[in-house]
Amino acid sequence: MGLMLCNSLVGAMDILLLFFLQAKLPQCGMPKWWLGFALLFMELGGIVGSKCILKVPRMKYRGVFATALLLVLTGVVAEHSSAVWAMTLGGFIAAVGDDALQVRTNAILQDMFPSEQRATLTSVESFTFSVIMIVLSPLAGFFFTYW
Repeated sequence: MGLMLCNSLVGAMDILLLFFLQAKLPQCGMPKWWLGFALLFMELGGIVGSKCILKVPRMKYRGVFATALLLVLTGVVAEHSSAVWAMTLGGFIAAVGDDALQVRTNAILQDMFPSEQRATLTSVESFTFSVIMIVLSPLAGFFFTYW
């Protein structure tokens, strides 16, 4: 359960960051016609993270979690810079961390449960993500709006 909570926490923080960046980038001066390219670039960070985690198979989960959390928090700090290039790069970096952790978590969980229980596993993962989003969404709204 701890793996799912860690993964859901980082994932929710990344998703909320990308939601707020989608709204905030045009407000900070990014031309609207560039927004699609910026969002694509940020999402490509997930592909990079998914590939990078495969390069460090012996890295312990705590290290992967700490690194992913640090990358997402770096993205949050970059969002507060008001420089559209830094905000976009921060979204990319956050996606790297989130997807790297997602791949490692899924690999561990798939090995822990027999195939008959994987549908239940997916449901529990979805539930933990939803609960964390319910808590973090209003907090993120306050944080990104007033700070």
